[in-house]
Amino acid sequence: MKGIIKKAFEFIRQNPEILYSLAVIIIIPLVLYFNTFFIIQRFRETIETDIQSQAVTTKEPLGALLARDFSSKDSLNREMLQQTIDNITSNINSDDNKLVENMRVVIKDGDKYKAIAAQNHSDVDKIINTDPSLNGESLVVYSWSTATDIQGPIMENKKNYWRFIKPLLDQNSKEVYGLVVFDISQERINNSIAAAVWWAFAVLALVIILSLFLTFQHTRLFSYVSLSKDLQAKNKAKDDFIRMATHELRSPVTVINMSIETLKEDLVAVANDEQKRLIEHALISIRNLRDLMADILEVSHIQQGRTDFNPVKIVPADVIKEIVEGVSKKAEEKKLALVFESENFPCSIDVNPVCFKRIITNLVENSIKYTPAGKITVSIKAETSKKRCVIIVQDTGFGISAEGQKRLFEQFYRVKTRETEEIPGTGLGLWMSREMARKMGGDIMLESIEHMGSRFFVFFPLSGK
Repeated sequence: MKGIIKKAFEFIRQNPEILYSLAVIIIIPLVLYFNTFFIIQRFRETIETDIQSQAVTTKEPLGALLARDFSSKDSLNREMLQQTIDNITSNINSDDNKLVENMRVVIKDGDKYKAIAAQNHSDVDKIINTDPSLNGESLVVYSWSTATDIQGPIMENKKNYWRFIKPLLDQNSKEVYGLVVFDISQERINNSIAAAVWWAFAVLALVIILSLFLTFQHTRLFSYVSLSKDLQAKNKAKDDFIRMATHELRSPVTVINMSIETLKEDLVAVANDEQKRLIEHALISIRNLRDLMADILEVSHIQQGRTDFNPVKIVPADVIKEIVEGVSKKAEEKKLALVFESENFPCSIDVNPVCFKRIITNLVENSIKYTPAGKITVSIKAETSKKRCVIIVQDTGFGISAEGQKRLFEQFYRVKTRETEEIPGTGLGLWMSREMARKMGGDIMLESIEHMGSRFFVFFPLSGK
């Protein structure tokens, strides 16, 4: 038992969310229960008060009606008195709801009490048992002896009533010569309350069942939370490993690259064509590996939030011009025309300069890489209505299919066609470019037609003045 309790506390300590589930199971049903209890109590009290108020108001005119046929001890008209009782009860009661019951006019015969007219005709001339244990009938004695109006709850034949008794007083002697007795049934109240209680507890049971279901579902989520924490820990370990491995590999890769470059220079005079091809192939592979390491390291930095995105106000036209001039040699080597159209762009944007250069450089170099012939145009314009700067990199390259465009910005995804399969790349550049742009409040979009070329649009908000 102690072991189970210890495990339970340990589970709660590791998963404090379980306290929410316990609150759902315990607190909400308790609140509903007590709220229902107090509402029913108030409901009962309100109805009882309303019935008593109506009965008290009705008691006087009833007494007056009956006193008309029994105005004094010596002026009793039994037939008229009985007819009056029958008329009253038939008018007040209905087939579905007998509100007034046991209406009688009672007199004292020696030391006995009996009804001389009654709603239930079988009660006429019956001696009333006034035993104190019969609380309802004992009220008759009390009202006669004290000459006061009486009202109070009673139970007869396992039914609850409110009994009302009004003494009939002689105008001269002020002595009691008769009693008007009638009962107001509480059956309607009890039925209404029973129905309310049934519905209230049915709702309560439904809430408890629903709470248990939600708690069960919530408890099941704990396993997903634990799994998520485990995955986060593994992802962090993976990113840490990649970062460490990339840093560790940089030095040997640099050494290998320098050694092959040196070997290429030393053997340039004596190496044959095949040896030169192998050396050049090794240099390309080393450069690709170096680019892949740099991209993976940058991806790790972005995902871990370690990339600096602090903005600085820059004039993008000046930066882009510098980038285009820097990569123009690569375009010339492929005999491509590389043009920058700035239209004297005077506006500025708030971005991190390093990230901005990385984005534009990557897009321009990609266009050079995937354009076998033709022209690459880099342009910039301001959309003042949308308060944004638009940089467009357009080429006449291979283009991208509609299917390829859907996945182009995914990590490690590369469009594989017969024309592009030999072109080196990591499949990370476009993902990183768009992530960087979005981190700085911008975005990248693409328009492309296969075999006709592509246009990349880079958006950034204009600086506020």
